[in-house]
Amino acid sequence: MKRKYFLLLLVIICGVLLTGCEKKTKLVENKDYFVKGEYEGKYLDVSKRGYYIDTLNQPNAPYFYIVCMGEKGHIGYNLKVKEVNKSKHKTEVIIEEIAPNKGETLEYTNATLIIEFPSSQKNITIKNTKGEEYKRLTS
Repeated sequence: MKRKYFLLLLVIICGVLLTGCEKKTKLVENKDYFVKGEYEGKYLDVSKRGYYIDTLNQPNAPYFYIVCMGEKGHIGYNLKVKEVNKSKHKTEVIIEEIAPNKGETLEYTNATLIIEFPSSQKNITIKNTKGEEYKRLTS
């Protein structure tokens, strides 16, 4: 009798653990998303840290996520997509923030990066490799 209860409890625990796990898929650049380079437009304030979403106001257009590092006092800062993971309910983008070499020229710069997805990414989280999240900005 105790063995039946133990097996039943084991089955319940395994069921709870397995339903709580969500499968993540690592997306592949140039297949699932595209890195388009730096933002060179004039209508977004890239001096703030965060990200913007743009669809170019066209039907069925891709979604562009413009990630901004914020204003920095030296040239040489850069952003690079480290990893993109997608699960059923969310997308997570990990950005590597690259600091300039020592001795770079003192000049204000705004490092940006454009990531293109074919559609809107529900519940997207964009953060750096330290886990610091980029907040959504509005123009």
